[in-house]
Order: sequence, then structure tokens, then C-alpha cells
Amino acid sequence: MGGYIRVPKGTCVYPTGDGVEAPSARDQVVKVTNIFDVDVKSDNFYLLLPDDMRLRYFEASGGKRPIDQDILEFTDRLTKGDYRAVEWSRKWALIADVQPAEARARAKSAKKGEKTEKKPVTKQQQMAIGSVWRFTQDTELRYKVRNPAYAAMRGDIESSLRELPSHARTQTVNAKLNELGIMDHTDESWGQVTAGETFTVRSKLTHGFAGGQDVPMLFRGEKFTLPYASLEPFIELVAER
Repeated sequence: MGGYIRVPKGTCVYPTGDGVEAPSARDQVVKVTNIFDVDVKSDNFYLLLPDDMRLRYFEASGGKRPIDQDILEFTDRLTKGDYRAVEWSRKWALIADVQPAEARARAKSAKKGEKTEKKPVTKQQQMAIGSVWRFTQDTELRYKVRNPAYAAMRGDIESSLRELPSHARTQTVNAKLNELGIMDHTDESWGQVTAGETFTVRSKLTHGFAGGQDVPMLFRGEKFTLPYASLEPFIELVAER
């Protein structure tokens, strides 16, 4: 992150908010603001799928049956086996479709001798494998789990709107779900922690469910995963990796 990539003309580019994916109209060099996963655990996975696969994917991801093999094979080919994406300026593309690049010429033309102010290292950047963290206050930790009603309701609404184009159907479905107040996740309590207790990060950060950064870690002898957002306000670094 913070480096530059070249997005070749014709690369499929996805919006991070409302909008529809479209091929890049020109070659461009952009600065990376985020790198995240687009595997079956991520919110963006369904954007990679053709219309005929999306309903089957939602039915599987909201239930207990596995994702159909042809869906996994399709996305494996599409991502070239690397289920990551790079984001810039509220847009993203598959990492397999872009190339490393030098900073744009105008970015290099900054006045000589002008010192660039270093940005502070964030907690998320410090949260490397093996780092140890301390809770700074007593609190109740919470996490997000899939809402089984979401996939079922989304499938029902999509089925009733098959005559609409893909983009219009997606917008209508999202608006209807928001109107009904049905979320793709529910908020659950993990349990209480006490100020001074520590935990160790055991695995890399991954782009997790409900758009948060999941932190697989070890605490009280138990391995578990929590969204980074549920931890960040209550932790401080004790020891780096």
C-alpha cells in the first residue's frame, strides 16, 4: 500500500460504492490506498460473478452448503489464483490485472530538498504476526456473523426482478433490503475483557466479513478471530514482532 500500479486499458474496474464495473478507458498510473481479499469471505466476491452464478452464491453463502465448484473454478480463473484486489480513489481492480509502476512524473517533480512528512504508523500496520497487544480498558468485545435471513431475502427479491438489467437490479435489491432493515450480518457478543490483559496476533490480516479487517489471534489460550474495528479503540501495542 502507498505504492503505485499501472492499470492497463481495458482492465475491469469496480467502484467501491454505488456504480457499475467498467473497463478502464485508458492506461493509468494510480497510488494504492488499500489491498484486500475478494475470496468467498468478502463482500466484494459476488461482484466478480456473472448473473447466473450470483443467486446460487448467495443461497450457499447464507446457508450451510458449500459454494458450487463451478463458481470457485470461474473465480479462480478470473483472479489467476490470486484472490486479492487493489483500491485507489474509490475504485478497485483485481491485483492479477494490474502491474507495479513508478510514481507518476508529476509526483516525482516535487521540489528538491522539500522534506516529505512521514505519516504515523497506524495500529493496523503495526498489527503484524507475532505482535503482542494489551487491552487499555474493561470492555465487551463484539463480532459480526452472517445473517441467514439476508441471503434468502436477497434471493427472493432478485428472483422477482429478473427482467431488470444487472446493475439496475442490484441497486433495486440493495435499496429494498435497506428499506426492510435487513443486514448481511448480525452483531454478537464475544465476551468481556479486562484492562491489562494481552493477546498475540497469530495470523495475517485478511479482508473480513462486513467490510472489516479480521484479526486471527491467541488470547487466554484460545485461537479466535475478531474484526479489527471491534478491537482498535481498546488496544495498545506491547511488543512488535
